[in-house]
Amino acid sequence: MTAKKQTKTARRAGNHFWQVKNLAGNDAELILYGTISDTSWWGDEITPQQFIDDIKSLGSIDTLTVRINSGGGDVFAAQAIGAQIDSLNKAGTETVCRIDGLCASAATIIASHCSKVVANGDALYMIHLPSVYLFDACDENDLQAYMNELKAVKDSILQLYVKKTGQDLDVLTNWMEETSWFTADEAKDNGFIDEVDEDAEPALIENRAGALFVNSVNTGLCMNEAPDYVKSALRKQRRFSNTKTPADAPENKEEPKMAENKTTGAPAAPAITTVDALRTAYPDLVNQIENAAAQNATTAERARIKDIEDMTAPGDEQTAYDAKFGDKPQDAAAYAIACMKAQKAAGAKHMADAEDDAAKSGVNGVKQAEPASKPKDSGEDSAIACIRRANNVK
Repeated sequence: MTAKKQTKTARRAGNHFWQVKNLAGNDAELILYGTISDTSWWGDEITPQQFIDDIKSLGSIDTLTVRINSGGGDVFAAQAIGAQIDSLNKAGTETVCRIDGLCASAATIIASHCSKVVANGDALYMIHLPSVYLFDACDENDLQAYMNELKAVKDSILQLYVKKTGQDLDVLTNWMEETSWFTADEAKDNGFIDEVDEDAEPALIENRAGALFVNSVNTGLCMNEAPDYVKSALRKQRRFSNTKTPADAPENKEEPKMAENKTTGAPAAPAITTVDALRTAYPDLVNQIENAAAQNATTAERARIKDIEDMTAPGDEQTAYDAKFGDKPQDAAAYAIACMKAQKAAGAKHMADAEDDAAKSGVNGVKQAEPASKPKDSGEDSAIACIRRANNVK
């Protein structure tokens, strides 16, 4: 979770990272998939107000289900969402958090505000210390101010965890400082969640160029930062190319054989034909490659999201959401084409509606009245008048 320091800028309305849906009966759903935005909230008052308005637009509801699959994001955005959830709780609305894959970092703040937390059987839960990104030159006083801010943020989150879990403050502090991952059962045992749904759809864990994806959503976390049981689940699923190797199959567990060096007769270095073999032989090199790839993937994904948000105009919110988090994510170019198609369709509908309204009103049958008389227009008279004015002749 981050507390970001940056210059205030005006941002276009409609850069949403959430989605609100009315469900059957008197229930509603809030979907938080992907990074909890650190650009739509910090430095402006428009987007938080939009979020409040979206929640209020639901009216009086019995249950709000908050679906989370997120690696975290901006702590202040999470706290703002949590405050709205608290308001619903006080109004008598049941707020149920459903962890569909991952609930980490700032996302745990939102979950902890809900009156009930339910996690899929293979869901992941992670807590760690808040951090801050610095974009400006800082002196000693600036750094101390940031440290004080981080301490205050940390303390507020710890108090929220204490209230939710009933755990001792020192225990929770150690967990945060160590960056602690929990399985769904472990999170339940420690009070972070209230119920485990073993019948839910299994989560899909992927390693995309070193970045951890859960259910096709970029968590913003590096794969090498994930605990061993997450990597083990990845190998079992065999969903990504660097796990689809014979060495990962249960029936193929032989150690690499040593080939003979025909020149000296001494054993040659083992042949490296799989990623696991490369990792065993050169662990530091593999870590460097994965870290660089994860950083590149995260940077590219953030740039994609930002490009789409910068292009989003009022009325294009749903198209933007689909481009960022839909089943078929789009880059900025594809999103621009989608917007143009949507605008063209909307324009055609508007024209059709206008023609239909005109036909129904009977305005097409009204003829324009002829003027009583046409003014005499003489080119010669006009020319003479111009000459008179030019020579000041009256």
